[in-house]
Amino acid sequence: MAGVIISGTVYYKNSKEAINHLASDAKNTAEVWSAKITKKDVKELMQTKNRNSEAGRKLGAHFNHLSQQVPYVAQGYVFGAELKNGTDTRLVVAPTALMDALEKDGVKIGDFYTQPANIVNVIEKMKQTKKTVVSEPYKDDLGVWVTVVKPYVDQNGEVFAYYGIDYEAQSYMDHQRKVLLIVGGIFLFLLLAIIFLFIK
Repeated sequence: MAGVIISGTVYYKNSKEAINHLASDAKNTAEVWSAKITKKDVKELMQTKNRNSEAGRKLGAHFNHLSQQVPYVAQGYVFGAELKNGTDTRLVVAPTALMDALEKDGVKIGDFYTQPANIVNVIEKMKQTKKTVVSEPYKDDLGVWVTVVKPYVDQNGEVFAYYGIDYEAQSYMDHQRKVLLIVGGIFLFLLLAIIFLFIK
């Protein structure tokens, strides 16, 4: 029983450390990749609302490249920081496939897109601190994710947009479940063996 308790404690600690490591990697990815596009490009696209403009093509290619080069990033994107009705942010740019899908649903550059509550909380924290914020892992119908948002701040010190990344965490969660099953199985076997010896 002591072994089971110790194993559970170690597992919990290792899980927390792994989540912290995942969050750190996600944040570093956002910092490195966001440096490749400028506030000027973001502002230009927000004004023109044209995917085929120079800024539109540049930013679209950037996010296509991000998804290809970093497999655990599901998608990166830029949204305006305004929270209309407390939940809606303006679409600026995302990978081509996602932009095409959104346009089929009637959402174009400059249109508002409703964010889930947990992401709204992250955006609000980013706007308050004016720093990059990483969400807690969360689950939806498509998997387990960590979302990172990095603010774009204008000359007046106001956050006008943010660079976001949805970081895939499902593989990590699957690995943790596998470890738990293996460790739990070993200790269950040992516990049954000890019980058998005592009974015998």
